[in-house]
Amino acid sequence: MNEELYNFLLGKIFYFCQLPSYTKWGIWSFEPDGKIKGMHSDFEQTWKIENGRLLILDSQGHVTCIFEGQIEKMQKSHLLRPGMEHFQVALIATDLIGYDYFDSLCPIENDLVVACMETGSVANEKLRQLLLEDKTIDGYYAGRAYAVKRKDLEIGLKQYKGVFYDLELSQNQPDFFTKKLLVWFPGLLSYNHGNARENFFPNPFEGITGSIAKNTVVLRIADSNLINGSYYLNTPNFRDYEQNIQELIAKTAEEEGILRENILCAGSSRGGMGALYHGLLGNYALVSMGALYHGLLGNYALVSMDPVVDRSPWLQSADVQLMFDCIPVSFVDKLNQLLEKTNLSAEKIQVITSPQVPITYPFIIQLKTWKLALKTYRMKLADEQFDYQPYGGKMHGDFVNRNIPLLLMKINEFLYGCDSIENTIDEKTL
Repeated sequence: MNEELYNFLLGKIFYFCQLPSYTKWGIWSFEPDGKIKGMHSDFEQTWKIENGRLLILDSQGHVTCIFEGQIEKMQKSHLLRPGMEHFQVALIATDLIGYDYFDSLCPIENDLVVACMETGSVANEKLRQLLLEDKTIDGYYAGRAYAVKRKDLEIGLKQYKGVFYDLELSQNQPDFFTKKLLVWFPGLLSYNHGNARENFFPNPFEGITGSIAKNTVVLRIADSNLINGSYYLNTPNFRDYEQNIQELIAKTAEEEGILRENILCAGSSRGGMGALYHGLLGNYALVSMGALYHGLLGNYALVSMDPVVDRSPWLQSADVQLMFDCIPVSFVDKLNQLLEKTNLSAEKIQVITSPQVPITYPFIIQLKTWKLALKTYRMKLADEQFDYQPYGGKMHGDFVNRNIPLLLMKINEFLYGCDSIENTIDEKTL
């Protein structure tokens, strides 16, 4: 028996899922007596190790699954049940976070444990340590959350150096339209879902291609860090996150033949911060990359809808976003440093906000506003529509959701500006 593999299995809980679509089938644990316990097991199963491979057997002793390859992932295995020979499955190791660490659990299944948000609590420190080990939460079962290595996540997205993303190419577009790239940074609709994809990639704006200029490639970048993202910023567990995002943008543009001046970063809320930061992030901030991608990196035009540039409203009573001390509370200084150095004209830095949104506006106006095009709007509100919730979170969400057409208009102003199409009349036809 392979002792390393045996010891590895006994200490873990595993997701059993189908690849590549990442359809979760359940959770398994391997017992010392050779039995398997877990969800969605409609028949008795046992396990054993032969020649460094994990074999799963049914109640008759017939092999139904073989897992082989790297111990850490155990992917690219094959179901051997009749009719299912071509399915691929994965066992992804997790750490169990349960009652040993937490005093109380949220009543809603897909919320993280309340105790985690209390700074200094045992649960808070345990979760912080897991994040520093580059793990995240992906799944709940029987009142427990499961911490998975971020690099081992299977969330149905492409991955580049730890950055998860989706790429939508322009199909059958007239070539008289200039080829453009829209880099979309999703916001954070809510947080602490049991599903990592929902935390990282909750609002991919899938229908945007029907509302923007033709011949536009759409690159959607997930905030794939910590539990609820990190506002697309580096963290102690992911020190080259920003650089990898910039590389991904440059790599996509180069492969698709798109010039830097035809690239636009866009997003709202958390995604607005991502668009603002990575649009401004220039070569001077990424000198370690040298001449990679022919100096295409950074200094991209951007449209940012009500960006969160300071996290303090979300820290008034507890760390509800569970970002700990991994990123700064305020991003204003970092953004002002980039604004001071940017080569972009103010009109290429479009920031949309409203003085009616108390959790964003007071911080946005601390930016070097003379270096950007700040567009402020007011909503017509009845008295009962004013935000009486803590932190003013409802007004922020309402402003972003109500003004999607405004965001699209600003996006299209840039994208159509990349095209040089004029109406002409052929005199011979008159």
